[in-house]
Amino acid sequence: MKNKKIILDTNLWISFLITKQFTQIDQLVESKKIILMFSDELITEFIDVVNRPKFEKYFSKKDIKKILYYFDDFGEMIKVKSDIKLCRDPKDNFLLNLSVDSKADYLITGDNDLLVLDKIEQTRIMTFTEFIKHIE
Repeated sequence: MKNKKIILDTNLWISFLITKQFTQIDQLVESKKIILMFSDELITEFIDVVNRPKFEKYFSKKDIKKILYYFDDFGEMIKVKSDIKLCRDPKDNFLLNLSVDSKADYLITGDNDLLVLDKIEQTRIMTFTEFIKHIE
């Protein structure tokens, strides 16, 4: 399989932090089967969400730093120029813009506002479970 460009929505990074279930992503990234795509907006959203008081009991600042280093080590930063407004939740449009500008193969999310779109240009939008089944 050719390495695939993927975007992981913040809700998945939070889930990975809470459950400590990085194994499948680690294996795919380290074997170079996937390339993680990021933008300033995605990283800003991640930092904003992980710093919410309700998450303090689930993971530490050390866990957050580990993820941020992971972004640096294995991610590709994209300067987003598109201004697509297709999502029924306008705050998620930045992920569609990142998908188009990075030419991502997949946008992986648990957000129904994005999943309902199914695809944007060449980017398929699916859940993590669907993605794992699809690439196996």
